[in-house]
Order: sequence, then C-alpha cells, then structure tokens
Amino acid sequence: MGKLKQTKEATVLAFWPNRQAPETKELLFAGLEEFVNLGNSDQDFRTFADKYPNLWPFETQESEPQPRALRWITPARPVLLAFRDYLRKIWISDPEAHERAYLRVLLGLDVRFADQPEIQFWSFQRRELHEAWDLLRKVHPEIFIGVRPVVNPVWGLASFSYAPENDFQRAVYQLFLENWRAKVCPRCSKYFIAQKAAQIYCSTKCGGGVKRERSLEWWRREGAARRRTAKKLSRRKKI
Repeated sequence: MGKLKQTKEATVLAFWPNRQAPETKELLFAGLEEFVNLGNSDQDFRTFADKYPNLWPFETQESEPQPRALRWITPARPVLLAFRDYLRKIWISDPEAHERAYLRVLLGLDVRFADQPEIQFWSFQRRELHEAWDLLRKVHPEIFIGVRPVVNPVWGLASFSYAPENDFQRAVYQLFLENWRAKVCPRCSKYFIAQKAAQIYCSTKCGGGVKRERSLEWWRREGAARRRTAKKLSRRKKI
C-alpha cells in the first residue's frame, strides 16, 4: 500500500497513488492505450486478451454450477466494447461522458447495470452497457460482479481514498490523475497517451509525415513561383 497523498486539485485520493514505479505506470498506460483503440472483431478481442489478460474491467464471477471467475469469454465482448466506448468519450472530454458519469462505471464505482439491470433509468442512460450485460446474463444467468473498489472518507484530510481492485481500474484512475495525457492524433485519429504536454502526434512517424506534407505543400506553392521567376530572368538574359 502506498501512502496517502494530498493534492489541491483532487478530492479523491488513492492508496495506489501517483508514486508507483515508472515502469508499472507505463505498462498500465500501454494496456489502456490498446484498450481504447480496440477493434470490434472477435479476433481483436482474443488478441487483446492474450496480450493483457489482467486488464479485465471488473471482477465477474459465476456462482453456479460452481464458483469461478469469468474473464475473456466471447459473450462478454459487447460489455467490454461498451466500456471501450465510454473510455473514448472520456478521452475526448465529450459532455455526454460527464452527464452520464461514465468515469464512475470505468472505476467500478457504479455497477447498477449488474446489480439492478431492470431499472429503466439505467437502461436509458447507458443503454449499450445494459443491453450488453443482459445478453451476457442469458448465457451465464448466475454471473455477478464480486469484489469491488472502495471509497472511504479520510478523517483529517477532508477527502476520500479510492482503492482500485484490478489493473484496469488502476490504469483508468492513473489517467484520471494525469488527464492531460489523453489525446487523439490529428493525423491518424489514434487515441494515445502523451509523454509530454506539448506532444501532438502519436508517433514520430505521424509527426514526420505531417512535416513532410507541409514541406511539400510549401515547395509546390513557393517553388512554382520561384521557378516562374527564374524562367523570366533567364529569358531576359537571353535578350
């Protein structure tokens, strides 16, 4: 457990604070970046599962026929994609993400889609997730979300502590603390986690490509004018 860290910006602290080893943070960010860019196909789902088996968003379990954890099963893919779409909305600061509290879902603080799937308000607010979970329950009727993160008031700090229960929640919370990192590449439209605040493009390839295009555009525009001028001078010399 890390030590509590008080900040001026946040009102929620974490027992897994912004002091973890850099390599741990980078691994979590790398997984979250691939998650937000995840494709829709079953192959994309399987490839991601093989690469990041511990980056499952919530602790799904099944009580019958025997107690067991359920992860990376094909019927759960629509639920995972709903989480991906919510993360994308948060990533670009879409007003809908704030209005419908998608961050609460991603952090595991709101699991009404599993506990109270019959509530109509819930269905209206987050219909995609509600319907995806309903489909999953038809295949696994006894599925439920087990262990959950805890938020506790911290006496003396006038704040709260947040204790994530899995790597996905840790990654989302870390990005919440450093939300300036969440960007979208203007060249390839990839969601990426910036290393520096001034970073615009997801890679040197995209950044270099834009630079080359601008240089080519400049040369086409300015070069044509220079060539015309050179031709005129050449004609004058011949006269």
